[in-house]
Amino acid sequence: MARFFKQLFFFSAFIGSSYALVHAVDSSALVPKATYVKALGEGFTKAIIRGYEEACSVGGEVDPNFLGSYNNARAAGYTDIDTYWFPCNGSGNNCKSYATQLAEIAATFRANSMKIGTIWIDFEKDAAICNNWNYGASGNQAQAKSLLAAMKASGFNFGIYSTPGEWSTLFGSTSFVLDSSAPLWFATFNGVETLTLGTPFGGWTTAVGHQYTDVSASGFFDLSVFAH
Repeated sequence: MARFFKQLFFFSAFIGSSYALVHAVDSSALVPKATYVKALGEGFTKAIIRGYEEACSVGGEVDPNFLGSYNNARAAGYTDIDTYWFPCNGSGNNCKSYATQLAEIAATFRANSMKIGTIWIDFEKDAAICNNWNYGASGNQAQAKSLLAAMKASGFNFGIYSTPGEWSTLFGSTSFVLDSSAPLWFATFNGVETLTLGTPFGGWTTAVGHQYTDVSASGFFDLSVFAH
C-alpha cells in the first residue's frame, strides 16, 4: 500500500483500455485538495484513503491523515471514496481487539458524517516496524478468521487487499481460503491496467481491483483499476 512516501507518476489511465474500468488513487499521506483535483481531472475517479493504521505502540489508531484527506477529496469533487484498514496485531504488541479497532473507525465515520463505500482489509506483513502476523501459519490463519468475524459483525461493506506473495507469507500457502466470496483488490506492480489475476490465491480466480503501480510524480498515490 501507499504506507510509505512514494514517488508517483500521473499518466493517462485510459490509453490501451479495451473495456470500461474505474481508475483509482490510494494514499496514506495527507493529500492536498489540489492534488486530488489534478487526479480527478486526469480520470482517476475513485479515491481510497487509509482509515486505520497498525500504530503498534498504541494498539492501533485511526489514521491521523484520514479525515483531512477525506475532506480534501470531497472538496475536490470525489464522490466514490473507500478506505482501508491496516489492522494492529502481533504477539509482541498490545493491540486493541479487532472489534475495538473497527468501532474506532465507525465512530470516526459517524462523528464526521463520512460516506465510505468499502473498507478494504489490508493483509500485509510488516516485519520491520511492528512484526505483525507473527503467530506462525496456523496462528495467522486463526487471527485472520477472528478478524474477518469482527468485520462481518460490524455490518460494513468490506473487501480484501493482498498479493499472492503476502498471502503465502502470512498463511503458509497461496491455497489458504479465508473468504473467497469477498471482493479482492490485489497488487502486482506490472503497469498493466487490467483485472487479470495472473497468480490465483486465497480461492480467488478473479478480482474487482488491481493496484498496478506505485510510481508517479505526485508522491502521494498508488494507482489501481477497478471493475466498473
